[in-house]
Amino acid sequence: MVMTSTRPQAKVRGLSWGGDPTFEAGSSHSAKATLTNPTAKQFTYSVELYLGVAKAATSGVGTVTIPANSSREVTFVVVMPAAEGNYPVYLDVLSNTTLLKHYQATENVVIVISPAIEVGPIIWV
Repeated sequence: MVMTSTRPQAKVRGLSWGGDPTFEAGSSHSAKATLTNPTAKQFTYSVELYLGVAKAATSGVGTVTIPANSSREVTFVVVMPAAEGNYPVYLDVLSNTTLLKHYQATENVVIVISPAIEVGPIIWV
């Protein structure tokens, strides 16, 4: 009997925020990506979506189990950073501690702080 080893692999498709990627600082948003396991064996992957190389915001590390030759849509929730800026979006997929895919989205996320004011009661003196 010949034993074969299947190494974990992953493919990432369609990372999307579902519209205009301009968000208010501190707001919470979801992104979706389709992950595919192109191998003949089921694997559990660690996944993390983050903004900027310094991880100004992150979904945190989660796991997803994908059967052989199958795909899963994965949702990532991220609280946007407090600082205005233009942030590249990255998605890392690992098996154990091995980085399988370092994916960069085609669109950056833009963080804005819109003007606002609160007016207290008017007091006559």
